[in-house]
Amino acid sequence: MSALSQSTQVQTNLTIPPGHLLSSSAWQGTQLVTLISKETKVLYSDGLGVVDFHPSADAAIIFVSEADLLSGGSFKRRIVKFRQANTSLRGIVVAQKTPHTQEPFSDLQKFVCMELDLAIVPVKTISEAAQLLAQMVRCEAKVNINPFCMKPKTVNSADAGILATATAVPGLGEKRARQLLEHFGSLHKIANATQENLASVVGNSTASSVYDFFHGIHL
Repeated sequence: MSALSQSTQVQTNLTIPPGHLLSSSAWQGTQLVTLISKETKVLYSDGLGVVDFHPSADAAIIFVSEADLLSGGSFKRRIVKFRQANTSLRGIVVAQKTPHTQEPFSDLQKFVCMELDLAIVPVKTISEAAQLLAQMVRCEAKVNINPFCMKPKTVNSADAGILATATAVPGLGEKRARQLLEHFGSLHKIANATQENLASVVGNSTASSVYDFFHGIHL
Protein backbone atom coordinates (compact mmCIF):
# COMPACT_ATOMS: atom_id res chain seq x y z
CA MET A 1 0.00 0.00 0.00
CA SER A 2 1.21 3.48 -0.80
CA ALA A 3 0.06 6.84 0.45
CA LEU A 4 -2.19 8.69 -1.97
CA SER A 5 -0.97 11.90 -3.58
CA GLN A 6 -2.41 15.03 -2.03
CA SER A 7 -2.92 18.48 -3.53
CA THR A 8 0.47 19.43 -2.06
CA GLN A 9 3.08 17.09 -3.48
CA VAL A 10 5.62 17.48 -0.66
CA GLN A 11 5.09 18.96 2.79
CA THR A 12 7.94 21.08 4.13
CA ASN A 13 8.58 23.06 7.32
CA LEU A 14 7.51 20.11 9.41
CA THR A 15 7.78 19.96 13.17
CA ILE A 16 8.34 16.41 14.37
CA PRO A 17 9.14 15.69 18.03
CA PRO A 18 12.34 13.66 18.53
CA GLY A 19 11.64 9.95 18.73
CA HIS A 20 8.50 10.16 16.58
CA LEU A 21 7.73 9.00 13.04
CA LEU A 22 5.34 11.13 11.01
CA SER A 23 3.22 8.89 8.80
CA SER A 24 0.68 9.56 6.11
CA SER A 25 -2.79 8.82 7.45
CA ALA A 26 -3.21 6.37 4.57
CA TRP A 27 -0.95 3.97 6.46
CA GLN A 28 -2.88 4.05 9.73
CA GLY A 29 -3.92 0.56 10.82
CA THR A 30 -1.65 -1.25 8.36
CA GLN A 31 0.73 -4.05 9.30
CA LEU A 32 3.75 -1.84 8.61
CA VAL A 33 2.71 0.96 10.96
CA THR A 34 1.48 -1.51 13.57
CA LEU A 35 4.97 -3.02 13.67
CA ILE A 36 6.66 0.40 13.70
CA SER A 37 4.48 1.55 16.60
CA LYS A 38 5.91 -1.27 18.72
CA GLU A 39 9.33 0.35 18.36
CA THR A 40 8.61 4.09 18.24
CA LYS A 41 5.79 6.60 18.50
CA VAL A 42 3.84 7.35 15.33
CA LEU A 43 2.04 10.56 14.42
CA TYR A 44 -0.31 10.92 11.44
CA SER A 45 -0.98 13.61 8.86
CA ASP A 46 -3.31 13.91 5.88
CA GLY A 47 -1.04 16.39 4.12
CA LEU A 48 2.23 14.63 3.33
CA GLY A 49 1.57 14.53 -0.40
CA VAL A 50 3.60 11.89 -2.22
CA VAL A 51 5.67 11.07 0.88
CA ASP A 52 4.75 8.08 3.03
CA PHE A 53 6.89 8.72 6.13
CA HIS A 54 9.11 11.35 7.72
CA PRO A 55 11.61 9.96 10.26
CA SER A 56 12.70 13.56 10.81
CA ALA A 57 11.76 17.00 9.57
CA ASP A 58 14.36 16.89 6.80
CA ALA A 59 14.09 13.28 5.61
CA ALA A 60 11.34 11.72 3.52
CA ILE A 61 10.56 8.07 2.81
CA ILE A 62 8.62 6.69 -0.13
CA PHE A 63 7.77 3.04 0.40
CA VAL A 64 7.33 0.68 -2.55
CA SER A 65 5.81 -2.64 -1.58
CA GLU A 66 6.07 -5.99 -3.29
CA ALA A 67 2.52 -5.50 -4.59
CA ASP A 68 3.45 -2.08 -6.00
CA LEU A 69 6.41 -3.54 -7.89
CA LEU A 70 4.39 -6.43 -9.27
CA SER A 71 1.45 -4.30 -10.34
CA GLY A 72 3.57 -1.64 -12.05
CA GLY A 73 1.45 1.03 -10.40
CA SER A 74 1.89 4.74 -9.93
CA PHE A 75 4.81 4.58 -7.50
CA LYS A 76 7.27 5.87 -10.12
CA ARG A 77 5.14 8.96 -10.66
CA ARG A 78 5.18 9.63 -6.92
CA ILE A 79 8.97 9.39 -6.83
CA VAL A 80 9.30 11.70 -9.82
CA LYS A 81 6.93 14.23 -8.24
CA PHE A 82 9.02 14.19 -5.09
CA ARG A 83 12.20 14.79 -7.09
CA GLN A 84 10.58 17.58 -9.10
CA ALA A 85 9.41 19.32 -5.93
CA ASN A 86 13.05 20.43 -5.52
CA THR A 87 12.89 20.63 -1.75
CA SER A 88 15.75 20.36 0.72
CA LEU A 89 14.27 17.10 2.02
CA ARG A 90 16.52 14.08 1.72
CA GLY A 91 14.58 11.43 -0.13
CA ILE A 92 15.01 7.70 0.39
CA VAL A 93 13.05 5.04 -1.46
CA VAL A 94 12.50 1.88 0.58
CA ALA A 95 11.42 -1.01 -1.63
CA GLN A 96 10.65 -4.68 -1.11
CA LYS A 97 13.13 -6.91 -2.90
CA THR A 98 11.80 -10.45 -2.84
CA PRO A 99 12.23 -13.52 -5.06
CA HIS A 100 9.15 -12.29 -6.96
CA THR A 101 10.39 -8.73 -7.51
CA GLN A 102 14.01 -9.21 -8.58
CA GLU A 103 13.53 -7.79 -12.08
CA PRO A 104 11.18 -4.88 -11.26
CA PHE A 105 13.35 -3.97 -8.28
CA SER A 106 16.43 -3.88 -10.51
CA ASP A 107 14.60 -1.59 -12.94
CA LEU A 108 13.46 0.65 -10.09
CA GLN A 109 16.96 0.77 -8.63
CA LYS A 110 18.44 2.00 -11.90
CA PHE A 111 15.63 4.52 -12.33
CA VAL A 112 15.99 5.91 -8.81
CA CYS A 113 19.79 6.02 -8.81
CA MET A 114 20.69 6.86 -12.40
CA GLU A 115 17.85 9.15 -13.40
CA LEU A 116 16.75 10.74 -10.14
CA ASP A 117 19.92 10.58 -8.02
CA LEU A 118 18.06 9.34 -4.95
CA ALA A 119 18.91 6.57 -2.51
CA ILE A 120 17.07 3.26 -2.49
CA VAL A 121 17.17 0.72 0.32
CA PRO A 122 16.05 -2.87 -0.32
CA VAL A 123 14.09 -4.71 2.36
CA LYS A 124 12.85 -8.28 2.18
CA THR A 125 9.81 -8.09 4.41
CA ILE A 126 7.38 -5.65 5.99
CA SER A 127 8.98 -6.46 9.33
CA GLU A 128 12.41 -5.48 8.01
CA ALA A 129 10.97 -2.23 6.65
CA ALA A 130 9.46 -1.45 10.05
CA GLN A 131 12.78 -2.09 11.77
CA LEU A 132 14.59 0.18 9.31
CA LEU A 133 12.16 3.07 9.81
CA ALA A 134 12.27 2.70 13.58
CA GLN A 135 16.07 2.71 13.44
CA MET A 136 16.04 5.95 11.46
CA VAL A 137 13.86 7.57 14.10
CA ARG A 138 16.04 6.35 16.97
CA CYS A 139 19.24 7.58 15.33
CA GLU A 140 17.71 10.99 14.74
CA ALA A 141 16.60 11.26 18.34
CA LYS A 142 19.97 10.17 19.75
CA VAL A 143 22.42 12.22 17.75
CA ASN A 144 20.21 15.15 16.75
CA ILE A 145 21.32 14.84 13.14
CA ASN A 146 20.07 12.51 10.45
CA PRO A 147 22.79 9.92 9.80
CA PHE A 148 21.10 9.00 6.53
CA CYS A 149 22.39 12.11 4.76
CA MET A 150 25.55 11.87 2.75
CA LYS A 151 27.68 14.95 2.38
CA PRO A 152 29.68 14.74 -0.85
CA LYS A 153 33.32 13.79 -0.33
CA THR A 154 32.70 12.93 3.35
CA VAL A 155 32.77 9.19 3.87
CA ASN A 156 31.99 9.14 7.59
CA SER A 157 28.64 10.84 7.05
CA ALA A 158 27.66 8.57 4.16
CA ASP A 159 23.94 8.22 3.75
CA ALA A 160 22.91 4.75 4.89
CA GLY A 161 20.46 4.45 2.01
CA ILE A 162 23.04 5.44 -0.59
CA LEU A 163 25.60 3.09 0.93
CA ALA A 164 23.08 0.24 1.02
CA THR A 165 22.34 0.80 -2.66
CA ALA A 166 26.01 0.85 -3.59
CA THR A 167 26.81 -2.32 -1.65
CA ALA A 168 23.97 -4.10 -3.47
CA VAL A 169 26.24 -4.22 -6.53
CA PRO A 170 27.58 -7.79 -6.85
CA GLY A 171 31.21 -7.94 -5.77
CA LEU A 172 31.21 -4.43 -4.31
CA GLY A 173 31.74 -4.52 -0.56
CA GLU A 174 31.27 -1.67 1.87
CA LYS A 175 34.92 -0.56 1.71
CA ARG A 176 34.95 -0.12 -2.07
CA ALA A 177 31.45 1.34 -2.05
CA ARG A 178 32.69 4.04 0.32
CA GLN A 179 35.70 4.65 -1.93
CA LEU A 180 33.42 5.22 -4.91
CA LEU A 181 31.08 7.47 -2.96
CA GLU A 182 34.00 9.49 -1.65
CA HIS A 183 35.49 9.88 -5.12
CA PHE A 184 32.34 10.56 -7.16
CA GLY A 185 30.15 12.19 -4.49
CA SER A 186 26.83 10.60 -5.46
CA LEU A 187 25.23 7.45 -6.82
CA HIS A 188 24.11 9.37 -9.88
CA LYS A 189 27.72 10.11 -10.82
CA ILE A 190 28.79 6.53 -10.09
CA ALA A 191 25.98 5.16 -12.24
CA ASN A 192 26.94 7.38 -15.16
CA ALA A 193 30.72 7.03 -14.87
CA THR A 194 32.70 5.27 -17.57
CA GLN A 195 34.20 1.90 -16.79
CA GLU A 196 37.65 3.45 -17.08
CA ASN A 197 36.86 6.11 -14.47
CA LEU A 198 35.45 3.49 -12.13
CA ALA A 199 38.54 1.34 -12.60
CA SER A 200 40.79 4.19 -11.51
CA VAL A 201 39.16 3.95 -8.07
CA VAL A 202 38.34 0.27 -7.50
CA GLY A 203 40.24 -1.66 -10.18
CA ASN A 204 39.16 -3.28 -13.43
CA SER A 205 37.27 -6.30 -12.10
CA THR A 206 35.10 -4.38 -9.63
CA ALA A 207 34.63 -1.54 -12.11
CA SER A 208 33.26 -4.02 -14.64
CA SER A 209 30.73 -5.32 -12.09
CA VAL A 210 29.62 -1.82 -11.14
CA TYR A 211 29.28 -0.69 -14.75
CA ASP A 212 27.36 -3.84 -15.74
CA PHE A 213 25.04 -3.46 -12.75
CA PHE A 214 23.94 0.07 -13.58
CA HIS A 215 23.78 -0.45 -17.32
CA GLY A 216 21.81 -3.68 -17.28
CA ILE A 217 24.52 -5.92 -18.71
CA HIS A 218 24.54 -9.60 -17.70
CA LEU A 219 21.66 -9.10 -15.26
